[in-house]
Amino acid sequence: MALKSIDRAAMVTLSPDSPYLAAGTAAGQVDESFSTSSFLEIFKLDFQSDDVELPVLGQCSSAQRFYRLSWGKGGYGEGFEDGIVAGGMGDGCIGLWNPRPLIRSEKGVEPLICQLSAHKGEVHGLEFNSLSPNLLASGADDGEIYIWNLESPKDPSHFPVLKGTGSAVQGQISYVSWNSKVQHILASTSFNGTTVVWDLRKQKPVISFSDSTRRRCSILQWNPDVATQVIVASDDDNSPTIRLWDMRKIAAPLREFVGHNKGVLSMSWCPIDSSFLLSSGKDNRTICWNTHYGEIVSEFPMSSNSTFDIHWYPKIPGVVSTSSYGGKIGLYNIEACSKYGVGEADIRSAPLRAPKWYIRPVGVSFGFGGKLVSFHSKTSAGPLEDCTEINIHSLEMEGSLLTRSSEFEVAVRDKEKASLRVLCERKSQEAESEDDRETWGLLKVMFEDGRGREILLAHLGFSKPEDAKDTPEDDLPEQVNGIALNSANEKSYEDHKDTTIYSYDNGEDFFNSLPSPKADTPVATSANNFGAAEIVAAQDLAEEQLAGQVGNSDPASDDAVLHALVLEDYKTAVALCIAANKMADALVIAHAGSASLWESTRDQYLKTGNSPYLKVVSALVKNDLMSLVKTRPLQSWKRTLALICTVSS
Repeated sequence: MALKSIDRAAMVTLSPDSPYLAAGTAAGQVDESFSTSSFLEIFKLDFQSDDVELPVLGQCSSAQRFYRLSWGKGGYGEGFEDGIVAGGMGDGCIGLWNPRPLIRSEKGVEPLICQLSAHKGEVHGLEFNSLSPNLLASGADDGEIYIWNLESPKDPSHFPVLKGTGSAVQGQISYVSWNSKVQHILASTSFNGTTVVWDLRKQKPVISFSDSTRRRCSILQWNPDVATQVIVASDDDNSPTIRLWDMRKIAAPLREFVGHNKGVLSMSWCPIDSSFLLSSGKDNRTICWNTHYGEIVSEFPMSSNSTFDIHWYPKIPGVVSTSSYGGKIGLYNIEACSKYGVGEADIRSAPLRAPKWYIRPVGVSFGFGGKLVSFHSKTSAGPLEDCTEINIHSLEMEGSLLTRSSEFEVAVRDKEKASLRVLCERKSQEAESEDDRETWGLLKVMFEDGRGREILLAHLGFSKPEDAKDTPEDDLPEQVNGIALNSANEKSYEDHKDTTIYSYDNGEDFFNSLPSPKADTPVATSANNFGAAEIVAAQDLAEEQLAGQVGNSDPASDDAVLHALVLEDYKTAVALCIAANKMADALVIAHAGSASLWESTRDQYLKTGNSPYLKVVSALVKNDLMSLVKTRPLQSWKRTLALICTVSS
């Protein structure tokens, strides 16, 4: 039974940030009244209510019915906090709507922002870039792919059209999908059976492939965790296959999923746990697959009509939306679906495993006989490995434990800073390990009176030199002339790079090393060529006009600048940048948060800069301490804590 339902024959897209669902009247569908009208509606996903029917927040009419819907994240400026909804139409137009007036029921405000008229034929391919939400990719029956820049939603622009030649020729585009790890990589598939991977920095296809019989391809999806894997499905009733391809070896598919009896219409890869994939076909089956083994995990209840659109809900793990030809939109809990039994259709069932959203990264429990059991995930495990290490500890009772506990309780109960400092000092002296000594020393600083922040910075190893405290700010040129960076006399601060569970294979190095195929797509030279720098933030800085502005990176200089920023010593940071021939960095730091004239230049430079300390600069000028804490590595906790103490008020 569905958790929620809507009586609509509509394409669906879910808000990436808010509990809302957008539904657009699906093309090619006829209701009981044979109505030809078309609407875009916004529904509120209220799972706390007992009412099965979802409430409508607002609706607006549309000139055409929808072949595809996509909802982009917010960040387009004031008035677009809820993002933008894009819809692909049958006449080649793409409609852009602002869902905010519909959500808030604002009367007199037109939700339709504009219509993009570039394609010819039905627009089946439409998707926002999750890494750069201002980019929208579209593909239609004309075989052309457009990349739209929606930084100004009311005045959108597009980059040169992408159209393959030779082996990369595509007919009717059936689906487009952005790579979830490398933001300048896009894939498209077509009804002629050809799938093409595009590098938007080169504006050319880098890989094209098809199977031996060139089956019709209806949909494709990138692996959320492995940047080089893409899955392609066919809606051919004679060969309804789902195949997983690895871009490193495209001679043959990596894995094939066999279960549907007729063509596959829709597919969705779980963004939270990449081992789960949903597919629906003309055989009225909706199947959940285990992508690691290519086997069926569970199956939705069989319906009398096919499901043509399916999505994972990004806000609640395990919730799925489906749209069927029977005129019904349903939201289901994947865990309530029936487990696939062994022997059905001669397909083995996948081994039972808990989804990632149920797996605890760490835990501990007391046992009998003074035993303590703990477990934690092994960081070396890859995406196909769920490795957990279990440890059993024997606890020894200490005679002095009760005495130490009583002393601690008395000090905490009195709430006297002096007694707490004495306690921390004694604990620091009694500590056997350096880590324990450091912990108690840090706690002692927290109870200091008066200059607590300054003492904390000094304890963490960040303090201004005495001569720098009294130096006036107007003697910057003299200071620049006197700078001498000597790695032997200065302390180096090592900045650990962020790591993720899939850091071993981010895919970007692979795509950057790919040569262009023999049949390259000509690079268009139109007035709409806005440069690759607007497509990706991490752009090559090899233009000749920037050669004199970007100097060789010196780790000692970078650490010195970062150290100065920690101490809020902008004068020294600017001087160090000038001495290192980094004038752009000096301008950004010197005008941080002060001159509105430099805001656009500053933001653009911070997006494209490669220096390791610019993430810190971005957090300082935007006063975004939360993102700073989330992105800084755990090994650099001292520096992170010092930064928070410096910039917080």
